[in-house]
Amino acid sequence: MKKLIFMAVLILLTAVAIWADNQADFARNISSYNTQISRGQYLEAARSISRAADACIGVKNYEGAFNIIGNAEKALAAKHVTPDSLPRVYYVLSKARFNIYHTLKNQPAAQSQLQKMVDYANRSGNKETMSSMLFSAAQYYYSINQTSKGDQCIARLIKQYDSANDYKGADAAYKKIIDKAVSANDARLVEHTYESYMHWSDSIEAVNADSELAKVQHEYAASQKTIEQKDKTIAGKSGVIATFIVLFIIAIAAVGVTIWFYMRIVAKNRRMRRSVEEAHEESAAKSAILHNMSSQLEPTLERLDQSDPAVQNLRGYMKRVGELSDVGSRTPTCPDNLDSVDVERFCAEIAEEIKPKMATGVKFHMDVAKSTACIDAPEVRKILLHLLENAAKYTPENGRISLTYKKRGAKVHQFIVADSGPGIPKERRATIFTAFSTGEDLSQGDGLGLPICALRAEKINGKLELDPDHSLGATFVLTVRA
Repeated sequence: MKKLIFMAVLILLTAVAIWADNQADFARNISSYNTQISRGQYLEAARSISRAADACIGVKNYEGAFNIIGNAEKALAAKHVTPDSLPRVYYVLSKARFNIYHTLKNQPAAQSQLQKMVDYANRSGNKETMSSMLFSAAQYYYSINQTSKGDQCIARLIKQYDSANDYKGADAAYKKIIDKAVSANDARLVEHTYESYMHWSDSIEAVNADSELAKVQHEYAASQKTIEQKDKTIAGKSGVIATFIVLFIIAIAAVGVTIWFYMRIVAKNRRMRRSVEEAHEESAAKSAILHNMSSQLEPTLERLDQSDPAVQNLRGYMKRVGELSDVGSRTPTCPDNLDSVDVERFCAEIAEEIKPKMATGVKFHMDVAKSTACIDAPEVRKILLHLLENAAKYTPENGRISLTYKKRGAKVHQFIVADSGPGIPKERRATIFTAFSTGEDLSQGDGLGLPICALRAEKINGKLELDPDHSLGATFVLTVRA
């Protein structure tokens, strides 16, 4: 007797706890609905009402569930929200009514609400809403033993994902249906859905299989089948064995050829690596020589007359030589150390530095669209400043200088500096980026500026070029790959 009383009390307490929990959910969702409807968040408000209706269903208060859904529709109508303007909102409310009728096993009413859900889902043109409708319809048809209609809904649902190649979404949809069937203890639905799922999985694996391997396997299977059909004798079996031997020999030969190619590639890579290391060592040695030369000449230059233009030119030249040495020994820019810059602002700041150095009447044109770029900003700035300073130096009065930025790909950036000056003589174009290529009169310039810029570009995974197609003035193109 005591055990029966204890069990009764336990059941009562459990029921009270469930009721209290449902009441809390109901109150929380009603509060959310009131806030959302006042803010014009109609879709969120409809979802809150749907959850509140579910809480009513949990305590079998079906009349209350119908009332709050009806009141929500009246509130929407008062705010001029119609099925034509927001079909997704009315889909959520129809689904809430459908759940009530389905729970009450009122199949005609459930069927009517399902038709409304189909209409609203089609009107919405929303993939998520269409998936929800097809999923609910499939569950409904399976529950009333209309298996073929359920299969049609599942097929349409999965086709949505397959058409977009969203195989993960289709896989999740199948698993969701299976999980709900397990929760409902519907062994028949679990078996039926799992069988469809396995067929679908097999088909996707076939689609994603390596095409060449699949072709070879298909040809081999066809050959095997032909052999088995035409010749059941020992001679036929011997032919199969011979075929296997030939295939094995071909496979061994293919492996041998692959190993040979691999060894050649490894040897070539080693030679290339050795060449790169030797080039780096040679470059470092040259940089050290230049740096030492600059350091050794510095004390001698200090003892000369500093006001002598020739001494000033020589000191500037040695400074350029030191800069060339420093840039040559610099480690290439690491991709992790690039800066994300506002290109328009970056170019504008450089332009402001150059404008005071231009001759009278020279017009500066900047063609830079709003964009961001990941670049080694300090090095790009140095290169562009030198190019623009040269342009300002050689562009006569009333001339024109331009700075253009173009994005040539996801990670390729191009800066173009053009002027209307005298340009580069044809006989010098092949060597302007090569240091010490010709004897220079230091009073006319040291000839190291462009080689230093070209070397800087190389260190930031870029390239500096002279555009040969422009005959009026000079046009330099700096291409940087992030």
